[in-house]
Amino acid sequence: MARKRISQQPRQTILLVTATEAEALYFSQMRKDCRYSNMTVIWEQDCKDLSSLITTAAKMRNSGNYSSVWVVFGFADLKVSSEDVSKLLVLAEKKKVRLAWNNPSLPLWYLLHLQAPKGFVQDPKMIESALAKQFPSFSNSASYLLGEGMNLHLRLYSAKSKAAVNASSYNSLVAGKLGLAPTNIVAMLNDITEICGLADLTHNQKQLGLNKKNG
Repeated sequence: MARKRISQQPRQTILLVTATEAEALYFSQMRKDCRYSNMTVIWEQDCKDLSSLITTAAKMRNSGNYSSVWVVFGFADLKVSSEDVSKLLVLAEKKKVRLAWNNPSLPLWYLLHLQAPKGFVQDPKMIESALAKQFPSFSNSASYLLGEGMNLHLRLYSAKSKAAVNASSYNSLVAGKLGLAPTNIVAMLNDITEICGLADLTHNQKQLGLNKKNG
């Protein structure tokens, strides 16, 4: 008797297209640490503005047949304002690409694992200084994430729920003044969980946590 075949839904996939190498390295750490095999991270270094990043990500979405595509960027890195991003949200929606941002840059997301700022912090250097108290060698650079910060995602992981709460508080505090939330990374992380499932960090237990002082 022939064995009946069980049809399975094709596995969903997610693509993150980043504006900077540091963003690509951090989310690649996440991919590795959490064993998200159906998540792809690409640094699109030839795209210097948000519009071209969106268009390029849309092309990748079609050619790679991804279920979900996000463009990840910092306002300071692309030199965009809240007004600029708000206008380009229309293009992104048309292209079926979602936007994940930090204002001013990715280290804001790191900082939210530790604290919620009491007011809008526009200067990236102020955020770097605050992070250096926890991670003495910290810098917002690819070289940091390739060296001293190669386990940064793991170090921050245990505080991810705190980061989400702090992000919500910070957004509520300053979004009205800016016209746009300073970060919406949580929306992207929720989508990653929806598509990739729960993280599997069983192989990294010894490295988890913020109690170690070396960056």
